[in-house]
Amino acid sequence: MTEIFAPYKWEALFARWPDILAAFGMTAAISALALVIALVLGFVFGVFAVSRFRILRALTRVYVETVQNIPLLLQVFVLYAVFPLLGLTIASFWIGVIAIGAYHGGYMSEVVRSGIGSVHRGQFEAAKSQGFSPVQTMTLIILPQAMRIILPPLAVQAANLVKNTSVLALIAGGELMYFANSFAGDTSYYGPAYVAAAVLYFAICFPLSRAAVYLERRMGTHRHVATGDATEELAADALEVTPGTHDITGHAAAQAMAAGVTTMVEGTSTLVPPVADKGRYLTYAELYGIDAPAWPDRRTVAPRTPRDRHGLARVRGAIGRTGGRRRGKGRRGGRK
Repeated sequence: MTEIFAPYKWEALFARWPDILAAFGMTAAISALALVIALVLGFVFGVFAVSRFRILRALTRVYVETVQNIPLLLQVFVLYAVFPLLGLTIASFWIGVIAIGAYHGGYMSEVVRSGIGSVHRGQFEAAKSQGFSPVQTMTLIILPQAMRIILPPLAVQAANLVKNTSVLALIAGGELMYFANSFAGDTSYYGPAYVAAAVLYFAICFPLSRAAVYLERRMGTHRHVATGDATEELAADALEVTPGTHDITGHAAAQAMAAGVTTMVEGTSTLVPPVADKGRYLTYAELYGIDAPAWPDRRTVAPRTPRDRHGLARVRGAIGRTGGRRRGKGRRGGRK
């Protein structure tokens, strides 16, 4: 064991430190460019996956199923060995960028699709009723809310993307794994070569994995209600939380709205949902058309308003505000 990691072998490895840095830089460059491609493809095809146009949904499924069910190494070999036969020669660097970016783009599109699906359907209908175009609805309303679901798995995919650059060693990609293989083959110092490569891969991937954990804890939290100068967690019934989200609905939302509070994401000042009506944000009660009898204090309830065919209230005025919730048992007071 001591012979495998003998000091003279480490000295020989560190004597090649310029080559190590060059290989590390090549890995970082391929990873960064491939990540850009993966993110673009992921968001584009993720939106296509929930489109009302069947052709876009079909195109998305073809792309996703193709890249997910064909090994990445085979995709790399097709670009490296088959394309030159067709008269199209691509450098190893760009083969890595294109193949890895397209491969992980398919997985990221599924992440984006799931994030969009976690947003309550009422958000789409409310945006439509306020005159937002489909593009505005997706970019200004849906995706900002979906990001709290999307970001943690995207960070995991970014770490996987970096690790998958190692397949380029088989086509002389010039990255870390290629350097480790070349150095080990020339000197037979396999121990130091592969340990050094592992440490450098870890140096890139570990921060990404920790970022995923942080984002999951930070963004996958419960909704809170802001009561002026204090914030308290709303103990919503499990039945009043939208499946796949932490959006409060029903009586829990009515209680919060009746007390003149506003829902927001924990740790931020972002109102939810971000649908403006004459410069202010719509409340959950307005979006989901909660009936007046569900409110704990009718003195704070706006007059009933007509509903459209989707069951959403058309807002005519602002909801009154009080200093806090009304507490106690018994029958609620009537309308005054």
